[in-house]
Amino acid sequence: MAEFPNLFDHVLVWIFGLIIPFMSGVQSRQGLDQITFTESVRRRFYLANSFFLAMAASVILITWWWQDRPWSAMYFKSSFSIQNPGWTLAIVALLSLLYLSDILHSIKQVKKGQSIEQALDEGTPFLPRYPRELPAYLLMCLSAGVFEEIIYRGYLVTYFRPEYNHDTGLPFLAVCAPAVLFSLAHYYQGWQAVIKIFLLSVLLAIIFLVSQNILVVMLIHTSIDLLGGLLAMKLLRD
Repeated sequence: MAEFPNLFDHVLVWIFGLIIPFMSGVQSRQGLDQITFTESVRRRFYLANSFFLAMAASVILITWWWQDRPWSAMYFKSSFSIQNPGWTLAIVALLSLLYLSDILHSIKQVKKGQSIEQALDEGTPFLPRYPRELPAYLLMCLSAGVFEEIIYRGYLVTYFRPEYNHDTGLPFLAVCAPAVLFSLAHYYQGWQAVIKIFLLSVLLAIIFLVSQNILVVMLIHTSIDLLGGLLAMKLLRD
C-alpha cells in the first residue's frame, strides 16, 4: 500500500490517539467527580459518546476512502470468515476466561456493608440501572464496538504494523501501542481499570491480527460492553 503511513496519518494518530482521548478523559474525570448520574444523565452520556465515536470513525473511514486505500488492509470483510481459526478461538477463550474471572472477583470485592448500587456509583456510575435505559445503552455499546475498533484496531494497529513501517518480525508495537493509547483514554475510570483495559486491548489486537477480520473484534467488544451493563442491572435486581 503506497504512501502509508503518510504525514496526514501521523497527524490523525496524534489527534485521535492522544489529543482527543486525553481531553475526553479529563472531561469525563471531572464529570464523574461533579455530576450525579441520574437516569436522564446516563442517557445523554450514552448518546453523546455514540455521536462522538461515530464522528471520529467517520474521519478515519473518509480519509481511507479518499486516499483510495484497500479496505482489506484494515481486515474489512463481508463475512465472519477468519484466518487461523484454532488460534483465534483459543485467544477468544482466554479473553472470555479473564473477563469472567474479573467480574467474579469484582463482585466478591464489594465492601462489607456496601450495597451493589453504592459500589457501582463509586466505580462505574454510567452503567444502566433500569431496562428503559437499554436502548440508549445498546446504541453506545454498538458504537463503541464498531467505531472504537475501526479507530484502535483497524486504523492504529495497521498504522503500527511492521510491513507498513519498513520493519520485519513480530508486530509487538502494533499490538501494544494502540493498547496503551486505548487504555489511557479510559483513565478517568481509575488506574486499576486502565490496566484491565490494556490487557483486554492487547488480546483484541492479537485476535484482530490472527483472525484478519475486523468484524470479529467488533462483535467481541460490543458483547463485553453489553454484558457489563446487563450484569449491573441483574445485580441491582437481585
